[in-house]
Amino acid sequence: MSNQNTSGKSRVQTALLAAIAGLLALDVGDRYFGTDTEAAPATRVIPVSYQPEVPALTNPIDQRRQMISELKDIDRRLTQIDDRLKGRLRVEVTNFPAPKAEGKE
Repeated sequence: MSNQNTSGKSRVQTALLAAIAGLLALDVGDRYFGTDTEAAPATRVIPVSYQPEVPALTNPIDQRRQMISELKDIDRRLTQIDDRLKGRLRVEVTNFPAPKAEGKE
C-alpha cells in the first residue's frame, strides 16, 4: 500500500474541512457581531415573549353572567321557532314554472 495516495486525499479533505469551518466561523461572527442594528421590516423578528396588551383583566363572574344571558336569549328564540313549527304552517309558492304538456318536449 502506498501512503502517498491517502496522504493526498487527506490533505484535500483537511483543506476543504478547514475552508468550511472558516466560512461557518465567518457566518456566526456576522450574525453575532453584525453591523446592521435594525433589521429590514420584512425580516423583523418579534420576540417570543411578546404578548398583546390586554385592556383589563376579565372577571370570570361577569363572563359567566354574560354567557348565561346569551344562553337564555338563544333558548327564547329556539322556543319561538319550535312554537311556530308545532303550529299549522302555510306555504305559498310564488315562483313556480308552468307545467309542460305531456308528450311535447
